Amino acid sequence: MDTENSDHVSPRAHFASDLEHYRKKMKLSQISLSVRMRCHTSLISHVERGRRTPTLEFAEAADQAFELDGHFVRLYRQITHSPALGWFARWVEEIEPQAVILQSWDPLLVPGLLQTPEYARAIFSTTASPEQAEERVQARTRRMQIFKGPTPPTFLALVDESVLDRPVGGSAVLLNQLRYLHELTQHPRITIQLVPTAAGCVVGMVSAFALARLRDGTEVVSADSLLSGHVTGDHDTVAQLKVRYDTIRADANSQTVSQQAIGDAIRKWSK
Repeated sequence: MDTENSDHVSPRAHFASDLEHYRKKMKLSQISLSVRMRCHTSLISHVERGRRTPTLEFAEAADQAFELDGHFVRLYRQITHSPALGWFARWVEEIEPQAVILQSWDPLLVPGLLQTPEYARAIFSTTASPEQAEERVQARTRRMQIFKGPTPPTFLALVDESVLDRPVGGSAVLLNQLRYLHELTQHPRITIQLVPTAAGCVVGMVSAFALARLRDGTEVVSADSLLSGHVTGDHDTVAQLKVRYDTIRADANSQTVSQQAIGDAIRKWSK
């Protein structure tokens, strides 16, 4: 099953579907394949379901088990060498599609999941070549597809009010972004709440972060740092960021008030 040329399936999803395809083609159970690959049966299950990222050793063992000439190793390379996503690949390809609830806090920008292509392009163009920036823009905008599936997540976005006055990409780009954001306040699965600048929100100034609760109850977070970021399910880290999120949300305006503020900003930038 050669799905490598699909534009709509991530390398991680390619790996998962192809692993299941070749296993069934050879009429192997997950237990039988795990014996061939000398790994635990649960690892086969997690990789096939997209819950675990395969390692190079796993990819090599899969190629050997199915007598393939580097098929799974090539898919592994695509997963780990994605210039569009970098460290964030796990969140986009593994966490978001499995999420029941997503929560995010952004003190400086419109949340990535809700950005227009022009707004995202203005951000990426400052740190990447035009080709790399465009690839990252496409990867970012594709993330909205999670709301079009049969079981879309609930997304709660906290955004600092100052974002409405920050003309990323220029006034025209921001205006278009604000109109899109206002439209999304009507989405049944998306709640956008602005945190007023007057609140101070010192606890939220450290960094942007996001939390996810998956279908199996697992909780995972992603947190940005100055140069990179990380995705983790560490219990203490998750607990700490949940408390921080609740503290920030306590200062947030309601969705209705936030919607009105976005509308006011649209009128301001339309002049």
